[in-house]
Amino acid sequence: MTNTQLNQPYFNPKQLKLPLSFEILIPFDSEVRTFDEVLRRINLKQYLVSDQPIGRVPYNPINMLKLILFCHMVKIRSSRDMESAAANDIRMMWLTDEMKPAHTTINEFIKNKLKSSIKDIFYEINNYIIDQEKIETDQLYIDGTKIESRANKYTFVWKGSIEKFKIKLNQKITNYLNHLSERYRETGIYFPIQETYTSRDVGKVKDFIEKDFSKTGINAVYGKGRRKTPLQRDYDEVIDYYNKLKSYERDLKIIGCDRNSYAKTDKDATFMHMKEDHMRNSQLKPGYNIQISVSDEYILHVDIFNDRGDYRTFEPFLEGYNKAYGYYPKYPVADAGYGGLTNYRYVKSKEMDLYQKYGMYSKDTKDKKRMNDPYIAMNLKKDEKGRYLYPDGGTLKYLYRNKRGNDVYQLPNSNKKMEINEELLAYQKEARENLTSELGIELRIQRSIQVEGAFGVLKEDFGFRRFRRCGTENVKLEFLLLVIGYNLAKFHNKRYRIIQ
Repeated sequence: MTNTQLNQPYFNPKQLKLPLSFEILIPFDSEVRTFDEVLRRINLKQYLVSDQPIGRVPYNPINMLKLILFCHMVKIRSSRDMESAAANDIRMMWLTDEMKPAHTTINEFIKNKLKSSIKDIFYEINNYIIDQEKIETDQLYIDGTKIESRANKYTFVWKGSIEKFKIKLNQKITNYLNHLSERYRETGIYFPIQETYTSRDVGKVKDFIEKDFSKTGINAVYGKGRRKTPLQRDYDEVIDYYNKLKSYERDLKIIGCDRNSYAKTDKDATFMHMKEDHMRNSQLKPGYNIQISVSDEYILHVDIFNDRGDYRTFEPFLEGYNKAYGYYPKYPVADAGYGGLTNYRYVKSKEMDLYQKYGMYSKDTKDKKRMNDPYIAMNLKKDEKGRYLYPDGGTLKYLYRNKRGNDVYQLPNSNKKMEINEELLAYQKEARENLTSELGIELRIQRSIQVEGAFGVLKEDFGFRRFRRCGTENVKLEFLLLVIGYNLAKFHNKRYRIIQ
């Protein structure tokens, strides 16, 4: 049998073939169809005001926004990866009309167009999802985590060190001014001595010495083997003190009163303990405190803080939520890091319910020894006159009110004293009653599942462990893009999870 080899010189396996439309190749349950449906229902033009074009016609800003948001939805965060996806992924081609921007163009668009409007876009998308999913926004689960900054781990400035060095510098300046007063005593010129000095104070001395030095007509000399005059040595010394004070004042201004450190390569980042400690020695690393609120598995509000703890973030976080949506949640559920007198007062003033644990909540509800201790403030009872009773029938002896506003009582048959803040105690009892109710138990369970689950997805599935930008505003922009992608992916997954 002869083997006849077919030779077809005009056949090309890469030749054009049907279908010609990308839409036919994209499955009906693809993420890009859900994404396109959501963004078609939102008026994005109001958030993307275009300037008058100079030079080449720019890319369509709506398509640029779609490209960036959809890339975050499918876990693409790098601008170079976005450039590659726009050129090779048929979903991107279908979504953006085959637009192929360079990574530098994508970065410029994010920096110049989205920085001021990304927050509004985030809440606009959230409002659409809330309406479609019928989310119960009365229940809001709040928690925070620390995410590492891109700053160098070893370029730190500590507030305590600066204050210590400044005390030593003040003493050196005092000795220096005493020396100058002795030098100019014959002319009747004296330099005032203070406990602390500012750069302005030392600047006046510097100007005086500089004028006196210029009158002599002697040129300043520097370098090995050159002898300085006493007046030049005094002038160089005051210059050194002046520059150091300016440096300390600048550092203290950057740090502010609410934190104790900053990173030189990202001045908004604070050094904090992180859960991921690659050195395994409790090394502090520059980072940000990320606060989120979750309802029905969606992240509805985010904010960025440089405070190491969660307590002081609670009030500004809820104020931001109210500004974004126009109302406060009925049940803001949070863990023990948020419970305290100031936050409880705030919650009650806004007519919200107390569903925030306090520091000793776990012991008050699980530690049998503490629960049965009659001398714990939570277990004390009062008589008709409002005096605290102890089991033997007597009353606790009131001593005084301390600086923290707590009443101090003497415990019977002991030298020990007890502090009681009746307002805080009443709030704690209400919070414990709420949290141990049937509704409270369900809310606590859901808080652990939803908000911790959201952080888990962001860190593990989306690979978000470290910021790529510096500065609070840039970090917030990066995190909002990530959360928009998270919410859109959640919306798509829940839709087809229900269908299946």
